Amino acid sequence: MDKNIYSEIKIVTLERFKVARYVVISPAPEMDVIAYLDKWAEKSGLSDIEGYKRKQIGWDFPFVTKEQQEKFGLRGYVAAYVIPENFVPKCEGAEIAYIEKDTYATITITNPHSNSFENITNAYHMLLEYAKTSSWENRLAFEEEYDIDGVHYMDVYVPMN
Repeated sequence: MDKNIYSEIKIVTLERFKVARYVVISPAPEMDVIAYLDKWAEKSGLSDIEGYKRKQIGWDFPFVTKEQQEKFGLRGYVAAYVIPENFVPKCEGAEIAYIEKDTYATITITNPHSNSFENITNAYHMLLEYAKTSSWENRLAFEEEYDIDGVHYMDVYVPMN
């Protein structure tokens, strides 16, 4: 494990926020669901909001059967756009929901996709060990990707006790 790609763990509190989310189960669910949501953002009018900055989060969708995984190589992933409180989509196709206020342990990964499964999995393991979350009811661990000055980053969030 390349420890140099990980930031220090920080504690942050995120206020309640509104999302438009969608799940895909496929051999490459991250790519498939992001492509779907990008099209949805155009059709729904989200992309037309003046000053809107795209903020997308995602997390693994655990409700994939053993047969789907083993026989067909399928995985599940949820992607969500953080949307303005007063946004009303012009079309169906994404579930509108809220992520409630919570406190998270978070870590930043530099160039997470140099070895996606190892780098991201290791970040979650470090955070889970640090956070020692005992209750997951109505709580969510997720990741957010972004670029700064041509460098790709991912922030991973795990709720704290």
